[in-house]
Amino acid sequence: MGREGHLHREVASDISIYRSPYSLCLYAAAIISRVALMLYAEWQDANMLVKYTDIDYVVFSDAARFVTQGSSPYQRATYRYTPLLAWILTPNVYIHPAWGKVLFCISDILIGLIVQSILHRLIPHTKGREEERNLTILKYTALWLLNPVIINVSTRGNAESLISLFVMASLHYIMEDRLTIGAVLFGLSVHLKIYPILYGLPFYFYIENGRGKGLFSANRVRFFLYSALTFILTTAAMYIIYGKEFLDETYLYHITRKDIRHSFSVYFYSLYLDSNEPTGGPAALVPFLPQLFVSLLLFTWRYHRDIQFCLFLQTFAFVTFNKVCTVQYFVWYFCFLPVVLPFSSLSLKRLLSLLAVWFLSQGVWLWYAYRLEFLGEQTFLQIWMAGVLFFGVNILILCQFISHHNLTTQKMKSR
Repeated sequence: MGREGHLHREVASDISIYRSPYSLCLYAAAIISRVALMLYAEWQDANMLVKYTDIDYVVFSDAARFVTQGSSPYQRATYRYTPLLAWILTPNVYIHPAWGKVLFCISDILIGLIVQSILHRLIPHTKGREEERNLTILKYTALWLLNPVIINVSTRGNAESLISLFVMASLHYIMEDRLTIGAVLFGLSVHLKIYPILYGLPFYFYIENGRGKGLFSANRVRFFLYSALTFILTTAAMYIIYGKEFLDETYLYHITRKDIRHSFSVYFYSLYLDSNEPTGGPAALVPFLPQLFVSLLLFTWRYHRDIQFCLFLQTFAFVTFNKVCTVQYFVWYFCFLPVVLPFSSLSLKRLLSLLAVWFLSQGVWLWYAYRLEFLGEQTFLQIWMAGVLFFGVNILILCQFISHHNLTTQKMKSR
């Protein structure tokens, strides 16, 4: 009876944080900031030469318009996404052009709720210190909800928060042992954007970890089958409707992609020099080798028991080593930061120093990119050197996170 009473108090405490004045203020600030920027975007787009809305959002909207006309979304040049995204954004045509931005901002808010739920699971209850615990949870949740990069990306019309919502939801349900819904959401996330496939291996090993059930336990096999079936069915449906063009534009394109605009990648200059060469062949796969080794095999083997930290490391390394790296990709690992930082011994001073260096290295890149884009100067080499600097800063940050992380595998006991 005493244990039941203790669990009842813990659940009541977990629920109360969502209704607390601090929580309400946090979510109100998150919503107001996004609404304000969406309204400002309407003004800037109508009155200024440089638009606030990202060109990707224009591509999404055009693809959605083709879908409403019964045509293929790939009639819109540079649409490189699943048709499912164009279907989701058809209200851009039927209701209002800003529908997609609203959807992406709602995804931000839902991720905040998921982050809170995961932190409730990971941060232990301490008798007499519940208010302090709840404020700590809200503080780390605010790192996502009030993150200016996240707010900017979503209000400009990038869809990354929608993909991150599926990823974080799958993580949440897998940590709760609700494997069926977790597997379905994971399969959908991979269909929407192929990169979450990296998480399949750590998810598989995390399930029933420490329970002595064996490599091919029933739950592990069930998770694999449900997630694979979800991906296969959604992908097959899109293939039946749109044919090989769907596979080429949504998945195969990214293997041979040569993007020499707005990329922080260390591969920028080599892609620029080879931009007129034919794409494809085994050479196109070379950049993926170090990326897959570091982000998939190395971190999965070492950290799969500490699942949220493993996914953060994988994503951070994947983006850092990717042959194309843009600002919206940062969203992919920012969603894990609030559930990783509470277990880091990095001091606030060091964190702020790393953040300052990270932004400074981007500033160097942006300066040379500005000179190229707006002044017409040939700064391709300087942009690449700035990308190398940014790569080095990211490796430094990655090493700092690894060396200062406190493993949370003991939390597996609660599963």
